[in-house]
Amino acid sequence: MMLSNNIYHYKLLEMLKYGKFGTIYKGTYYNNNNLAIEKISLDQRMEKLTRMCNEVLTNRQFKHRNINTILHCFVYEQYAYLIYPYMCFGDCEMLLQNVYTSGFPETILALILKDVLSALTYIHSQHFVHGSIRAKHILINSRKAVVTNFADCQNFINNGKQKPFLNGLSVENKKQLYWTAPEVLYQNLSGYTEKIDIYSLGITCCEMANGFQPFRDTELTYMYIEKVHGVLPFLLDKNSLMANHGSISLHQTNQRFPRDLFMRKSFSDDLHQFVELCLNKNSRSRWAASKLMTHSFLKQCRQSSFSELFKDFRFDSLTSKSEEHEPFCDTEVNRIKNYDDTIWNF
Repeated sequence: MMLSNNIYHYKLLEMLKYGKFGTIYKGTYYNNNNLAIEKISLDQRMEKLTRMCNEVLTNRQFKHRNINTILHCFVYEQYAYLIYPYMCFGDCEMLLQNVYTSGFPETILALILKDVLSALTYIHSQHFVHGSIRAKHILINSRKAVVTNFADCQNFINNGKQKPFLNGLSVENKKQLYWTAPEVLYQNLSGYTEKIDIYSLGITCCEMANGFQPFRDTELTYMYIEKVHGVLPFLLDKNSLMANHGSISLHQTNQRFPRDLFMRKSFSDDLHQFVELCLNKNSRSRWAASKLMTHSFLKQCRQSSFSELFKDFRFDSLTSKSEEHEPFCDTEVNRIKNYDDTIWNF
């Protein structure tokens, strides 16, 4: 679909998510074809703008069903506009906050993880590492799940040569470190590989199955020490609580949820094994994304689809709860003059 550089051709319908760096709206193009439109102020530090440009350039190299590809981007006055496909059910973090407050059912979880693994298999085959897999960066509509946010993406190819491993910490948001693999936190000469995405996927699996983020109420420094010492999150259900009675670290539980809630859960052995394979402290022993796609846990979703599993819900564009809001009115675009001479920055 060819999109225009003229902001007057787009109509903003409602705000989906507000952030300090940018705001995402649900919008339309010529009054049809729902889109997600991210409006980013260019009044930012040069580091942030460079990071945004790099993310756009990286994202536009990918073409895959399970990657939320940027359809179009342009600059008008002091704002950059990024146009994405509209994902009606929002991200998995929103779904955990508003719908599946005690965690996703296994079948839905398997369906989501299968699509995420498909995206990671492709990303890794292109010699990239995503670097920030988490529930917040997985979007869902009635047909599929897609991976988004490539701000922390890194490439193994440098000056035409493929590096065997990566070094350094590319994560800008400190909160992302809770999903980060221990070998990244070590910051040593051994570096790390694409297997860091598999570890983050294991953390994400616990997040979406348990209903809350692992290490959620843990200080950043203590979380670092826990990971370095080999302490791993796990799925909280009747079997794991009984097996680890008296030896569960503080980060494994959440005071917002009663213990009885987890005692009523019973995850399959396949799901427990899947998480263990992802969270193996030895990165070389973690399965590759392509191999994880063959795991027996994912077989349970063969006869299922997102449209079928979400058919009982009558909601659209779930929005995250935020104390901050940006002033917005339905006629915001109408006040902008017809302007075709758009300046490109990408």
